[in-house]
Amino acid sequence: MYFPYLHGMQKEMLALRQSITLLASEACVQPVIEPVRHVLASLRHTLQACESEGLTAWMVVNPMLQEFAGVGAAPALSWGRHLLASVSSPRRYLCPTLLLHAGVTPDVVRLFAQSYAGQVVGVVMAEEPQALMHLYEALQGVQVARVFLKHGPCSSALREALAPAQVVWVEPLDANMPEALKRVGMGGFLQERRFFTDAVSRFKDVGGAGFSDYTSLPSLPYPGGGPTGCFHLAFHQMGGPMDQALCLEFFVAERQFPPQRLAEARFIRALQLFHLALDRRDACFGPTEAVRRFVGCHIRGVPPTQAIARQWQLMHHLELVSGLLSGRFPPHSGAPAPR
Repeated sequence: MYFPYLHGMQKEMLALRQSITLLASEACVQPVIEPVRHVLASLRHTLQACESEGLTAWMVVNPMLQEFAGVGAAPALSWGRHLLASVSSPRRYLCPTLLLHAGVTPDVVRLFAQSYAGQVVGVVMAEEPQALMHLYEALQGVQVARVFLKHGPCSSALREALAPAQVVWVEPLDANMPEALKRVGMGGFLQERRFFTDAVSRFKDVGGAGFSDYTSLPSLPYPGGGPTGCFHLAFHQMGGPMDQALCLEFFVAERQFPPQRLAEARFIRALQLFHLALDRRDACFGPTEAVRRFVGCHIRGVPPTQAIARQWQLMHHLELVSGLLSGRFPPHSGAPAPR
């Protein structure tokens, strides 16, 4: 099971909402949502769609990032309870999730337990788990099904201490790009391929209940780079040192176009590079619905806007991992990309 860690931003919610039917049918992806903004409309619509379509989602009801920083755990919990209450009942697929950190008090934990007694809930540990165990032990009367660790990987001792809840590590993007994953693309300019995770192939082998990562990735692959001239997509690496790993490829065009057409020309060139990449035999890009949309833009010669491109990137990522876990995406078939 894959638990993509999202932050409730509009582009994320739009991408998730357009993918819900497929993700629910394959039952291999369960998003974790820790909102960073007070705005409710897009998030509420997405949660309602998850409930209606039968996609299990883990909703953090006491967020602490960005607009919730400094708000306090108790007011944040009130916000989250109000949000979940606005989704039609009975709720079978939305799992209230408590974020444990140094600012959470036992009273907040008890209120959470009272509010969702008898329901399946989740817990996110944002700090060293050992320092939060006294709060975790205050959860009485609730069925904790998942514990998501943002601090680091789970040891066997910690897994035993948190049992019977199943433990999932939220894996950050590896900021270090291995030299072996760089390559020079067509025309001599740099195409960057960055290792993302190999958990997609190994989480069952190490006894994990699933794997997770932050899917809210930076939009700029290089400092100072223009977002209208590049985009990134996840792909499944096949063969070589990162066999069966999930990687990112940044499609970046060279700066050799007239200034008045720089943004549009560079993005179209980046789309051409992506189209060429679809024929590679060492990678599986899907094909996902988002890939079809990117290819469609290439064929029409009309690049998507920055906002649309970022939305499609997340759509692609979610469907790619779901397809890999469900077996829908086999290794490269050898058939050429659509012309």
